[in-house]
Amino acid sequence: MPKVDYLKIIHKYIKPNSFAYCFYISHAVLVTAKAVKIARRLKLSGNKVRFIEEAAMLHDIGIINTKAEEIGCNGKKPYICHIIEGQKILEKERLCKHALVARTHIGVGLTRNEITSNKSPLPLEDFIAKTIEEEIISYADLFFTKNPKTIWQEISFKEVKKDVCRFGIKHLEILNRWHKKFGE
Repeated sequence: MPKVDYLKIIHKYIKPNSFAYCFYISHAVLVTAKAVKIARRLKLSGNKVRFIEEAAMLHDIGIINTKAEEIGCNGKKPYICHIIEGQKILEKERLCKHALVARTHIGVGLTRNEITSNKSPLPLEDFIAKTIEEEIISYADLFFTKNPKTIWQEISFKEVKKDVCRFGIKHLEILNRWHKKFGE
């Protein structure tokens, strides 16, 4: 499996001198560091660790097509659509496995029933992490925001748990299962 030049791809879609880049790269690096640390602690293969590094750096690429002006994104789509937009970008780059990470990294997952009940602008499909790599990146992502005031601070598990609780007991059960597998 050839190594992916993720910085080249990021720079193609998010210009390094842009306001959005500051938020994107900070968040991506922090999530990647946590995800890679988990993968190494679990003694995953070198190929899996490398994939996690690449996919974590690219997981949020779709933000550039969303309307999130506070982080320099001036697209037309609602922010939640960054998972679909990221999937499209990475599929266009012929990175289908990486595209699945972009697609499924929405909290601990989102079901079609939740999309319907929340009237979310996403397709009526399940957005659920299926592989250990997808789970690790989704888990690591929960600990970092793109909030300009707290972008460099890792959120405590207690805070992550409080945030995930808003989505119901099933989400909390998934988070607790992931925390047992991946937590420190």
